[in-house]
Order: sequence, then C-alpha cells, then structure tokens
Amino acid sequence: MNILLADDHVLFRDALIQFMISIHPDWSIDSVCDLHAVIEKLQNKPFDLVLLDLRMPGMNRLKGLEKLVKEYPDQKIAIITGVAEEHHIREAIQIGVCGYLPKTLSGKALVKAINTIITTDKAFVPSDLLSNTIMPSYHDDFNTHPDQNHHLPTDEADPFMANLSKLTDREQEVLTLLAKGLSNKEIARDLNVQTPTVKLHVSNVCKKLCVNNRTQAAIMAHQYGIVPKLELPAE
Repeated sequence: MNILLADDHVLFRDALIQFMISIHPDWSIDSVCDLHAVIEKLQNKPFDLVLLDLRMPGMNRLKGLEKLVKEYPDQKIAIITGVAEEHHIREAIQIGVCGYLPKTLSGKALVKAINTIITTDKAFVPSDLLSNTIMPSYHDDFNTHPDQNHHLPTDEADPFMANLSKLTDREQEVLTLLAKGLSNKEIARDLNVQTPTVKLHVSNVCKKLCVNNRTQAAIMAHQYGIVPKLELPAE
C-alpha cells in the first residue's frame, strides 16, 4: 500500500507512521505538512490513499479539499483531524472524501479504518454508539465547545494520540528532548531559552498528555515511536 499522510503536527504524524509500519511493515508511507506539498506529490504519482488534515497550512477550511478533489477526482482521500464539527464532516463527504478519521481513535482502530478505506469502495465514518451520530474529533473530557454532548466509545478512543495534537510546536520540541533523556538545563541550552521556561513547558506537556511526570511522558513518547530509544530523563 502507498499512503500519503499530510499533517503539520509532527509528533502525531511521526507517531502514526511508526504505528502503521509496526503493523504493516510492507506499507510505503510518504509524509508532508501542507496542501502545496500534497499537490506536488500527486503530480508525480497516485497513492492508494491520501490522509489529509483539515487544519494544516493551505487548506483554507474546505476550499483546499475542494480544489484537491477537483484536480484529482480518481484519488482516494480521507480526512484525519483533531478538531472538526459534524457539519464539516458531512460537507467533506459530499465534496468527495472516502473517509473521516478522528484523531481520538486508537492507533489500532486508525490502521484498521485505513485498510478498510483502501480495500473497499465504501466511505468510512465512525459513529457514536450511544447517540448514533458522527463520532466527534475531540474528547468530552477536554472539550470546550458548548454544544458538544457526545460520548466516545471507550474501546476506540486513544487519549494520548488525541492529546498529542494539543501540544504547541515548542511543547513538541520539549517532549522530544525530554524523552531523549535531556535535563531541563540541557533542553534550555538546546532551545536557547531559560531553565524556568523549560520547566513551565514540561509542566504544560504533562498536563496536556494527562501524565503525572516527565518520566511517564517519556515512556509514552517511546511507546508511540516519537523517539527511537527510551532513555529516562533526569528529574
């Protein structure tokens, strides 16, 4: 299978790629971070599936998706997103996508869905088992939208993958470095910031990932393939 993953969230993208390859080592996966790069890739070759983040640079909401579907009508495209309302998903399906993958799905469920989309002609849209509506792309526990009342099926939800998309670019960098075993002083030196600033970033990372300390964050980063080798960081 040849897959193109387009997502500007580096940690989520790399973690998903590592997970997909661990289950399907024969899959070939290219990755890009904006719509322009997607178009460049498609000019050279088609893919069995393009996974497209709705909120990455160049998308301009659904206008970028419309452009892509119009220029490449035979290309299978599925959207993968951490923030999307139900009416956006329905509109994307009407435009012509063949699937919707919320980032709250577990890694195993994501890979199964990707395989289903590639091997069948049916659109894949997970539904909320309790309300029979389209599964939201965010968790109730962390949702701030006043109209959101859905509940995710717990066996399909992966909190770490969902929360990973909440990190800022700087917090992503801090997570990667602390997972490699660097102390706060070493991270501060690498990022050219003050040590108290790093401590604040580490605290925010732990809160957003719902872990108790930096060691747990490092372990989770290792388990999801964010760093190739686990080295427990110094407290």
